[in-house]
Amino acid sequence: MAAPHPVATTTTTPTHHLHQHHNRTSISAAVTPSPVASAAKLQTPPLSNKMSPKRRWKRGDPKPVWAVMEREAPLELPAQQQQQAQDQGAPPPPQVLQQQYPPGHAPGPGGPPQSNHFYQNGGPPPQGPVPPPHILPRRELQGYERPITNDAKVYDEISRKVCDFLWANVVDNGMVRQACIESPGTQVEIEAKWGQIHDRHGGGRLKGLHVTECVVDEAYLGETMFKSTMSLGQHRKMNGFLNTLCQASNTPGADRARITYKHTKESDSSFFLDQEGLARLSPTTRQLVERDGRARVRITREEKSGEVIDQIVKLRLCNLEISSPQTEWDYRISVNLEIKFPGPTSHLKPVNEPERAKDRVSYSWLEGFYRIDLTQVTSGEGNKNHELELEVDAGRLIEAAERISRGEGTDDFEEMVAGMVNNLRVLSRELTNPVVPVPQQLQPGRS
Repeated sequence: MAAPHPVATTTTTPTHHLHQHHNRTSISAAVTPSPVASAAKLQTPPLSNKMSPKRRWKRGDPKPVWAVMEREAPLELPAQQQQQAQDQGAPPPPQVLQQQYPPGHAPGPGGPPQSNHFYQNGGPPPQGPVPPPHILPRRELQGYERPITNDAKVYDEISRKVCDFLWANVVDNGMVRQACIESPGTQVEIEAKWGQIHDRHGGGRLKGLHVTECVVDEAYLGETMFKSTMSLGQHRKMNGFLNTLCQASNTPGADRARITYKHTKESDSSFFLDQEGLARLSPTTRQLVERDGRARVRITREEKSGEVIDQIVKLRLCNLEISSPQTEWDYRISVNLEIKFPGPTSHLKPVNEPERAKDRVSYSWLEGFYRIDLTQVTSGEGNKNHELELEVDAGRLIEAAERISRGEGTDDFEEMVAGMVNNLRVLSRELTNPVVPVPQQLQPGRS
């Protein structure tokens, strides 16, 4: 039996990876006003090492435009566009590493038992027609699901909180938006990581009064740390699960969006950003980097050829963390700036850190709006870490927000964010062992 490849790896064109971030304050949006409508604006706390109090919603305050409910603003559903399958070869779906059996021990007609599948590098890809893009119509609440208000849809509170977070720190953050306007090489990155929130003082995974999913109060994040890692066994199981979804989505007639994949092997090395390099950045970007004080240039090379793929200054802006005690993992959603370093790097001083090798498989769907990265990271000392990340196309999310501000729709922004949260949930549940509920014992004196 052939040994399974422990890592399946892929990357679509984006160059974003999530890293741990300890400065959890938000970048001020006060320098340049955002183009969004005033009714949709949420205050962004100023840049500071201290926690700024959050503005509380008051009775009479206007709602964010994207938060208007269906009965308050009629939903106009666009006509569903039907696309015919094109008569051309499909991009190669992930190859399945088949089990080898000794002579006389081949499986019967029922086939081999189910097992995890891993990508097989090389080999001719199977051919077949490309399944057409499939987008299901929006579903309204029916029957018993509908509340007394007869709303066709009721928002999810966790997703709504993530919407608030992204609107304040991306859509309505004038300084960040101005940095992107000044330099085409500067772009917002929105990514999420699966991991566990731990007590910083050695108390293990975060526990509390909550037994279900909740957003962690920003004021308490200084007492916690986010550990983004998984075991090799979990990595293999997730690899097999994602491969199965990818294969099923590429089956002709599949009733879902098609998933594509890409396998990459790269290496990262870091360099200090000196004053000469800082002067090459646009004014607003330079101001943001100077305030952070920890910016470095990350140079990414293709593993075999050594060719430089990218040279990036990554600026971490803010995090939102979700505790999920019922599942294997918690979640961290991060907003970053990725700045293409415009100058030469030969004179930069290297950071005294070992080079990181990344063996990654990426799964993308809905024209790359969502991308899941499953990565094995190997340090210079040979230590391996396994990571699972989700990235959202920040440009398209901002476009959806701007359509809301122009009064052209009230749905896409929140649906895109809800999809991100749902992806975090379903993959975490996939690796969570089922828990049998135990009846609560009656306690004396309790009413």
